Amino acid sequence: MNISLKLYLFFCLLLTGLTGCGGNHSDHSPAQSAERSPQRIICGSPAVAEIVFALDCGERVAGVSDYTTYPSEALDVAKIGGWMNPSRERLLRLKPDLIITQGQHPALAAFANEYDIRFHSVNLDDLDNILKSMAEIAEKLGAAERGAELVSSMTGAIAGLSERIEPVETVSVMLVMGRTPGNLGGIATVGPRTFIDELITLAGGSNIFQDATGPYPQISKESLLTRAPEVIIEVHSPGLPAAARRMLLDDWHTFDTVPAVANKRIYLIEEQLLLIPGPRVVEAAEHLARLIHPDRFHD
Repeated sequence: MNISLKLYLFFCLLLTGLTGCGGNHSDHSPAQSAERSPQRIICGSPAVAEIVFALDCGERVAGVSDYTTYPSEALDVAKIGGWMNPSRERLLRLKPDLIITQGQHPALAAFANEYDIRFHSVNLDDLDNILKSMAEIAEKLGAAERGAELVSSMTGAIAGLSERIEPVETVSVMLVMGRTPGNLGGIATVGPRTFIDELITLAGGSNIFQDATGPYPQISKESLLTRAPEVIIEVHSPGLPAAARRMLLDDWHTFDTVPAVANKRIYLIEEQLLLIPGPRVVEAAEHLARLIHPDRFHD
């Protein structure tokens, strides 16, 4: 399986499987809510891990999912397995007193219920819910003040980026999450009601597939030609070889009538922060803004 499709499949599993799908879920045992702040936390997704560490509670994290790579301190934390198949044996050895994940996660919820462990899930579908969930997690961890500071800082950064970008003429953007190298087949992109769609807008772009059906649809070559994006951004796994990079860029020459191709505004990025709906979303939006409106950034 090629790198691009691996990334897309991981992304779909992470977001379609974990995000939304039932909203927020309170601790399963009301009696446990009055207990002391949890000291051994399991973070069921990379985004949750980033939030907990950003709240300065990283020293209390006992376990993280296999896909967690940020911050660097999280690399030394015990892994619980993938989000689809967390290891019950590893979880038991870690003796957690709180499990936090995003969206529906039946396996973790069932495990927590069986062993009378507090379980909490958050909705990280969009920017508003990301901010709300940070404050919510902070409350659960007894770090409400730090949570308020983090939310305030991010809200200010979002406003600052919006002010820096506006007023500008909106640029039409297509963000590619995966495709078949060599023939531009199976192009997967970003649809409506997703935090990445919001990031594109925040960055001064207009997602050309914001009217698509489904959050992460596959689109045809014909629709790409018809919608003619001015900027094309492809997300890839880190460590993309130079030869693969050249091949991926060469693939687009077939569509030389598309403005992004004609004007050489095709960008291959390897920043995984774009995939994680957590504290770094403002950083991700600024990264997109620098590609979409480079004239607004001279540093």
